[in-house]
This record gives sequence, structure tokens and C-alpha cells, in this order.
Amino acid sequence: MNQFTKRLLLFGASVIGFASVTFALSQAVSYKPWGVPDSRRDDYDRRLAELDHQAELSDMYANRARPIVSAQPSRCDFGWVRPGEDLRHVFQIENVGDDVLRLGVRATSSDRVTAELNVETLAPGESAGCTVTMTAAMEPITRPARETVTLTTNDPLHRTVTLSVESRQRSELVLPSKIAFDSHDLGRASTAECVIYSQLGQDLKVLGVACDSFDVEWGAQSEDPASAELEGKSATVAKRLSIEIESKDYGQYAGVFELSVQLDGVVKQYPIDFVGRVRPPIGFYGPIVDRRTGIDFGTVDSSTQHDLYVVVRSRADRSRKIAVLDIEPKELQAELEPLETEGSYRLRVSIPKDCPYRRFNLAQQHGYVQIGDPEMKSYSNWLPIYGVVGRFDGK
Repeated sequence: MNQFTKRLLLFGASVIGFASVTFALSQAVSYKPWGVPDSRRDDYDRRLAELDHQAELSDMYANRARPIVSAQPSRCDFGWVRPGEDLRHVFQIENVGDDVLRLGVRATSSDRVTAELNVETLAPGESAGCTVTMTAAMEPITRPARETVTLTTNDPLHRTVTLSVESRQRSELVLPSKIAFDSHDLGRASTAECVIYSQLGQDLKVLGVACDSFDVEWGAQSEDPASAELEGKSATVAKRLSIEIESKDYGQYAGVFELSVQLDGVVKQYPIDFVGRVRPPIGFYGPIVDRRTGIDFGTVDSSTQHDLYVVVRSRADRSRKIAVLDIEPKELQAELEPLETEGSYRLRVSIPKDCPYRRFNLAQQHGYVQIGDPEMKSYSNWLPIYGVVGRFDGK
């Protein structure tokens, strides 16, 4: 056997071996449907089997007489309802096939809903009425309520039909989940407005708004229940509430208002959460200043000095003298220069020439400069600083 024949046989054997391995691997690999998470795989397989079964039945009955059930629409929305109210709707069930259709009520989703068919056997072209009665819950429900009725049929492609009824329960008094006050300066009051309304009452009066931790000023005016703000909310009577408070310290604050109202002659109290924020007494401004992250040098080489400039304003007390109180990293420099406008300054933050390698560009490890009154450290604010500095030219 010559050398060429040996090489040809070896090549053929290699091809056959590779093909065998590839075939074996293809049999061992199980493919998953794209876009279906493992947690939903059983549901996906079950639904796929149902569709395959439906396709088989469709082919089986393609040329055979059969009943065909139609229930359109199969959903009824009662809208806003009163607690305990009895609601009723008649669904039309039609036989659009060419064989006798038999119907039955199999189940309801709860004991608050009942269903009754006026006819259980329908000839082709006939229809029946299914009267569904639902009693609205007596207890307050904030989310829409949905109940279902399941009918059985002898339609081979639709063994069951689901009818659904929905409603939204009216409330005695609807309040905001939380009142948010805009950010404001210390010594200045902040005002927030909200609308409170009833979907059941006819006479609403606001008697008071109080909070143990804050001095509160409030006012209430009648609001048109048909206004754009209340459109679709089925309000019967409404009030626009204006609340003014003043915080005694900087930073975030929160609390609970106690709202006292009289609805149709009955006095009740309701809690309402509120939040707000007093801005720091000193603010930083400029095109390079980000409200959340401060200023960013980026990555710079220490072979030269790098400067960034920021406008500083003393918001709460313009006559107060302020200065640079602290800076990190310590290798950085900061200089504060007064401007013509009282209470305004120009701040220069510098990375000096020949600064050693420093990395301060992480959210949990960044630099800052503190500006404030040297005699009253609480009257201050911090400007975050981000960057990386070092010698990157290899020298």
C-alpha cells in the first residue's frame, strides 16, 4: 500500500470518527425553548401539549358536524359599586355550530357569585342566557375584585367556557398614600396640596390637620367632583387640602399627619404619612456639577496641575462667612474666593503637579471638599469629588 493510499484511508477514518462523535453529542444535548425560563418550563410544555391536542381535534372534526360554543363578550365590568351591593349581568351563549350544544354550570370562584342558565340544550343557531349574580364585599377592598363562572359544554374543541365579572368598590374616604413636600431652605415653610374625596358620602368637612413633631398650617376648599383630577374616580364630594409645615433642621424629615374630618355628620380621624427635605445651607453650582455625584476629574496625569471651578452659595444666611473646612484626599487643594454677590464664592479644586497616585472614583471611596462656617460646623455641606491621578507616561 503506497503512502497516498494510507493517508487517504486515515483521512476517511478521521471523518467517520468526527461524524460519529458529532451525532452522539447531538443526541445527548437537550434544547430549551428560547425565552422560556426554567421556572415556567412546565407551564410552557403543558400549554404546548394543549395546542397540539387542539390542532389534532380540529383536524379530526374538520369535516364532521359538531356544536360550536360562542360567548362574546365573556367579561363584564360593573365599575364602581357600593359595599354589599347585588350586581347582575346576563351573558349570551350561542351555538354557532351544526349539532346540538349542551351546557352546564360547573363551578364559581367564590360563594359571592352564582350563575344560572335559562336553557341547557341549544339547537344550531339558538342562544341561551347565563345570569351571573355577584354580591360586592362588605369589607373595604382597594384592588379591583374579579369573580369567574365556569360552564361545561359538549363542544369538542371548547370543553369549558369561563365568564368573568369585575368591580371596584367605592370607599368612604380616599386619601393620598403619602404627601411629599418639595425641597426647601431652612427657615422657610414648605406647602403641599392634595385632594381627598368620598365615593359614598355627600357632606365632607375637614376639621383639622395636626402633627406632634411639626407646627402645621392648613386650609381646605371644596373641589368639583367632576374635575379633571377626579375623572373616572366616581367621587361624590371632594376637598382640596393645603398643608404648610416648617422643619427646624437640615436633611430629610418624615412624619404622620392626623387628619380629622366629618363625613355626613360622623367625625373620624385618619393618618397620612408625609416626607420632605430641607436643603443643605450651602449649595454648589456650575456646568460640571452633578446634583448627585458632584465633580469628576476623570483619569489625569500628575505631570501637570488640574483645576476645576465651582460656584458656591450660602443659601440660608448670605452674610455668614464660610471657608474650606476639609478636603479628601489630603493631596488635593481647595481655595474659596468671594464673588461680587453677597453669599457667593468661586471654589477652585486642584490636583497639584507631581501628586502621588490616588484613586478616588468609587461610590464607596470618593473624595470630597467640605465648605462651611468654621465657628458652626453644622452650617456646612460636602461636595463629592471623583477621579484618578498618577504618572501614566511611564516616567
